Amino acid sequence: MKLYCYILLLFLSLDIQAQTKKTAAAAPMPDVNQLINMSPEEREVYKKKLMTQAAEFADQNNLKINPAAFPDLELKPPAKDINRLSLIPSRPPNRQEITANLQQSIKQIQKGIPAPQIQEINKLIKSIPVEEINDKAIAEFYHDNPKAGILMLMETTANDPDEINSMNNLAAMLNMCGVEQKAIPLLMYALEQVPNSSTLLNNMGQAYMGLGEMQRAMDFFDRCLAIDELNPEANHSMGMLHYYKKEYEKAMHYFEKELSVSLRRSTLAMAHKMGKKFDLRALAKQRNKYKGAGEKDFFEEITLGKFSLPEFPASAKDVELRKIELNTYAASVQAEMLFWMNNAIQTNAAASQNADSYPGIYSDLVEVMLDELNDEFTPEYLIPYGDSETEEVAGILHNNALEITRMKCPEAPPGSSISVQEEFEIACCERQKRPLADKLINELGAYVKPIFDLGQQRWKSYINQLVAIVQLDPTPSNQAMVYHAVSGYFNFLNLGMIYYTGGEVNNLLVKCVPDYNGTNLDSLVQADREWRLGCPSWLNIEVDLGGATVKADCNKYSIEAGAALMAGFEHEFRTGKSTILVGVGIKDKVARILKIEAKSQFYLTFDNNKEFSDFGIRNTYKLGLNVNPLPIGGIKVGANYAGIESVNNKSLLSGTDEYKVSGKGAIAALLN
Repeated sequence: MKLYCYILLLFLSLDIQAQTKKTAAAAPMPDVNQLINMSPEEREVYKKKLMTQAAEFADQNNLKINPAAFPDLELKPPAKDINRLSLIPSRPPNRQEITANLQQSIKQIQKGIPAPQIQEINKLIKSIPVEEINDKAIAEFYHDNPKAGILMLMETTANDPDEINSMNNLAAMLNMCGVEQKAIPLLMYALEQVPNSSTLLNNMGQAYMGLGEMQRAMDFFDRCLAIDELNPEANHSMGMLHYYKKEYEKAMHYFEKELSVSLRRSTLAMAHKMGKKFDLRALAKQRNKYKGAGEKDFFEEITLGKFSLPEFPASAKDVELRKIELNTYAASVQAEMLFWMNNAIQTNAAASQNADSYPGIYSDLVEVMLDELNDEFTPEYLIPYGDSETEEVAGILHNNALEITRMKCPEAPPGSSISVQEEFEIACCERQKRPLADKLINELGAYVKPIFDLGQQRWKSYINQLVAIVQLDPTPSNQAMVYHAVSGYFNFLNLGMIYYTGGEVNNLLVKCVPDYNGTNLDSLVQADREWRLGCPSWLNIEVDLGGATVKADCNKYSIEAGAALMAGFEHEFRTGKSTILVGVGIKDKVARILKIEAKSQFYLTFDNNKEFSDFGIRNTYKLGLNVNPLPIGGIKVGANYAGIESVNNKSLLSGTDEYKVSGKGAIAALLN
C-alpha cells in the first residue's frame, strides 16, 4: 500500500521533491550467493547490515516499519521535515480556500488516472449517497487502488467541504500515503467545525508525527485522549513518542490502554524491545469488559438477545393487562431451558460412547482458558441473587401486602342498600388499596430489575467468551459445556420472571374493578352523606313576615316579596349557587287550603364563589296543600303538606332550556 501511495501521490508532492532534491535509494537486496558461503557468525553480521540498510531506506522514503518483523532493529523517530512543515498555513483555511486547494489536487491526481476511470468515478459519486461513497472509497484504497479512493473523496469534499466525515477519511488516506502537509489543512478546517472530535484530533496528531513535529503531535494526542481515553491509534502513537524518549514506563501505560481494546503484534514487540511484559490475561479481561463480546457476538447468533427480560410492570393494573404476554414469555423461557439442557445431556452421552476421539491441537490452551474463564464467571458472579437478595425481596412483599390487608375501609351508612355498600368497597379498593399495590410493584421492580439486568450482561459476556474458546477445540464435551451454559441462562431468566407478578398482588385487590368510574361513585357517596344529615325530604317551612315570605327545605332557602310585581332571592345548600329574581306573578288560594302560584321572572345567578355565572327567564308554577299559618311571636309559620313545583329556566347566556319538576312534603317523600 505504501509503495502504491508513494507512486500515486508523486503528483501531489512535486513541490517538495523539487525543494529537497532527494532521490530515494534502492531497497537493499540480499546477495544469495554470499549467504550460502557465510558462516553463522558472518550471517548474523550480514543480517544486521541489511536491517540497517532497510531502516535507512524506510527513513528516506517515509515508510513505517513493523517492529514485530524486525524485533532487534532500533527504531528512530521520523526526522523533522522543515520543508514540508513550511507549506502548512498558519491559520485554518476558509471554505473557498479548501475548495480551491482540492480542485487543484484533483487536477494533479487525475493526471495519473485513465480518462474512462475518471468518468466512471464522477458518475458513481453522483448516483450514490455520501455514506456509500465513503465506504466505496475506503474499499478501493485498501484494495490496491488508492488513487480511485482518494479521487472519490476529493471530489465529494470539493463539492461539499462541510461533509466532515469524507474530509476526515481523505486526510487519513493522505497521512498514510506520506503527504501529511496536504492532510493538515483539511483537518484544520474540519476542527473549526467540530473542535471536540477525537478522530480528527488523532489524525492531526498522526500528521504532525509523520512530519517529525513531535511536540505538536503529542499535544493533539493529549486532546484526543482527553475525549476518548481508549483511542487505540492515539495510545499507540503516544507510546511510541515516549519510547523514542526512552520513557518506557510511560510508553507501557499507553500501550496497555491500546491493548485493552485492540491486540497488535507490533505493540507486543515494543514491550519486548523495552524489556517489559504485558499481563495478557488482565488485558484480555479488560478488552472483554470494553467490548462486551469478542470479535463475534455469539450470544446474538444463537438469538439469545430476544430473550432478554421484558420491562418490569409499572403498576398492579399493568400486571393484569400484560398477564398473557408475561405468561407466554415465561413459558417460552422454560421451554428453551429444557431444550438446551436436553441437548447437553444427549451430547455428553454421545461423547461417552465415542472412545476413539482425540483432543484437538489447542486442547491444552482451551483447558487453561476455560479454567481462567470459570474462575472469573463463578455461579455467584453469574447469578447475583443470593440469600440476602431473597430476604430483601421477601421483606418488600410481606411489608407491602401487610399494609394492604390491614387497610381500614370506610363503612357504608347503616341501612344502606347493597349497591351502596359495594360502591364503598370498590372506592376503598381503588382509592386506598390500589396505590399501595402499585407501591409494592414499584419497590419490587426498582430492587429486582437492576439485579437481573446485571446478570443478563454477565451471562452474555460469559457465553460469548465460552463459545470463542470452545471453537478452538469443539469436542462433544466442550459443546455440551456451551449447551449447559445456555440452559443456565434461561434458568436465570426463569428465576427473574417469578417476580413479575409482584407476588400475585392482584389477589389482594378482589374488590377493585378494571373499569372503575370515580365520578359516578363520588356522586353516589355524596348523596348518601346528605342522607345521613337527617333532613327528611318532606320537611319544608314557610315564614310570613308581612309583605315578605321566607321558605326553606333540605335543598335551599328563598326570600320572596311583592304581589303582582315579585322579587326574590334563593340560595342552594348543595351547590352554593345564589339567584336574584325579578318579575310578575299571581298567588291565590282555593278553599283556603289549596294554594296556586304562577310567576315569570328575570334571573341572575352567581356561583359558590359569588361570581356571575348565568342570566335568563324563569317560569314557575306551584300547586300545594297548604296548612293554616300558626302565629308564633307575631310571625305566621306554616308548611306545605303536599305539593308539586314546576320550574322552567331559559338561559339567555348559554341558550339552554332546563325543565324540572319536584315534590313538596308528602309528595316529595313518595317520589323518593
